[in-house]
Amino acid sequence: MRQDPEAPSLPDGPRVGYGTAEVVDLVGEARERAIPAILESFVGIYRWHAKRTLRRISTVRAAQRGGEVLGISMLERLVPEVGYVYYIAVGREHRRQGVAGLLLDDALTLFRREGATIIYGAVEEDNVPSLALFRSRGFRLVERKELGYREGGLGAWGLRSQMMLVHGEVLFGRRLLPAPAALVPTESDPKVRGRP
Repeated sequence: MRQDPEAPSLPDGPRVGYGTAEVVDLVGEARERAIPAILESFVGIYRWHAKRTLRRISTVRAAQRGGEVLGISMLERLVPEVGYVYYIAVGREHRRQGVAGLLLDDALTLFRREGATIIYGAVEEDNVPSLALFRSRGFRLVERKELGYREGGLGAWGLRSQMMLVHGEVLFGRRLLPAPAALVPTESDPKVRGRP
């Protein structure tokens, strides 16, 4: 499978902070192990939604060391070619050690392996560390007026309601594979010409 040549490559191995960590699936009752990271990462409606999502989402991954959960990610396939990172949450004492990066890299690898070509994630517009994390992995801001992902852009037409974006969040996207040449918009395309 061809990777987007402009996107950063993924680092090798699960090295995190001062030791090694592994990323594992949390299924069934094991998902309760994610609650401390959620409680330390979110407040208000975000905390409520993250706890609710934890029980309903198809994939929950945990970065752990010696059986201790350092952080978690919640992932979903919205349609066969699109993956979505709902949440990444890292316990307070494990922040700034590369855990969130490990979880995002793991999500990209997992989605790529499953055949997704586009990945999205929403970030609070004032969460500077999360914005920097997504940008460092080749994500960029998705504009509302952008061409749709099926038309060669990253616009999330028809998917935003599944993402449950709320006021104050911005949508980031990354194409894992370049858009097919037939889909790449040009200036002669009427859909592009009328845009500012």
